[in-house]
Amino acid sequence: MASSAIKTEDEKKEFFDSDEVVDRKVHKLVKMILKSKHFIAFTGAGISTSCGIPDFRSGYNTVLPTGPGAWEELAQKKPPKRSKVVHITEAIPSKTHMALVSLLQNGHLKHIVSQNVDGLHRKSGIPKNALSELHGNIYLEKCKVCNKEYIRDVDVVTSNDARVHLTGNKCDNIDCQGDLVDNIINFGENLDSNVINRAFREAELSDLCLAMGSSLRVNPAARIPKEVAKKGGKVVIVNLQKTPLDSCAKMVIHAFCDVVIEKVMRELRLQIPIFSIQRFIRINKNERSLEIKPIDEDGEPFSFLKSVRVKDGEKSLRICKGQYFFEALTCKEDIRVKLRFQGHYGEPSLKVLIPSDCVEEKLSLKYSPMTGIWEVNRVY
Repeated sequence: MASSAIKTEDEKKEFFDSDEVVDRKVHKLVKMILKSKHFIAFTGAGISTSCGIPDFRSGYNTVLPTGPGAWEELAQKKPPKRSKVVHITEAIPSKTHMALVSLLQNGHLKHIVSQNVDGLHRKSGIPKNALSELHGNIYLEKCKVCNKEYIRDVDVVTSNDARVHLTGNKCDNIDCQGDLVDNIINFGENLDSNVINRAFREAELSDLCLAMGSSLRVNPAARIPKEVAKKGGKVVIVNLQKTPLDSCAKMVIHAFCDVVIEKVMRELRLQIPIFSIQRFIRINKNERSLEIKPIDEDGEPFSFLKSVRVKDGEKSLRICKGQYFFEALTCKEDIRVKLRFQGHYGEPSLKVLIPSDCVEEKLSLKYSPMTGIWEVNRVY
């Protein structure tokens, strides 16, 4: 892996445009965004360094508080110089992540193609149909037999051996029960054909590609912005280091991604959303049973619960663990349910009251790491 590090000191060098130059370039970028018919973003590890996640190719003397990139560390064989690194599961999406959510919701941005496996785009609120994660997602499992996907709230990668993808879990389809594997693409492995083909289709449609925080040195991923430029679209690169695609870019901005995106949003008069954790549970109940299913925004299984305690009157029935939760009981009165979460962001347990006349409903659970408060709403 160390051979993937940037080789020369000139390639490692970081550049910074002056504030005046950044402002001027951002103004031009905003004009491009407003005129664009199909604007896409291409993101790399550089958009997550402000979240506390080190990138791959920053030099040993980088200004980034996360320190040198992973390949640089291996190449230098020196102890890391870091002051701000968090565990990947505890990382909070950056201003860049959250701004992209707003740009998508407001109709400016059409799609995101990402090289990142940290799952922060999904956590920030980007729906999966607007995202191509070229190298996978550490929270996603897939059945080898039926291809059903499972999103988790824990890192599903179980081995340090890049050749091992089995997670130890099984498909919950009774007629399948195939082995589940992570979807991480390691060096030397082929990209998922469906994912890369979707990314290229978006590139073909795009008249503007904003590449942020990527060295643009890893193929076939780096061919996405290159394809946009090849067909006459505009490519704008935001990166501290020079990239191999600078020559075909309409504009290169040497500045921190968060700095650039804040200026873009200010000029567009759009707010950068504050990150919150969004969860959903589906409840099905009849006279003798209660079923609680943790799901994502599309209604697909999402394992984010650590445990569930169900109380019938004053009696605690049992604690269940797993993806789906079912309790057989006498449902004549209101039922109190205590949900316990993974706690990556310090989220406390949540008590929910299920009315006796409830048959089926969907609950929206939103947690703010800033306030430490859960907000519960009944969707139906």
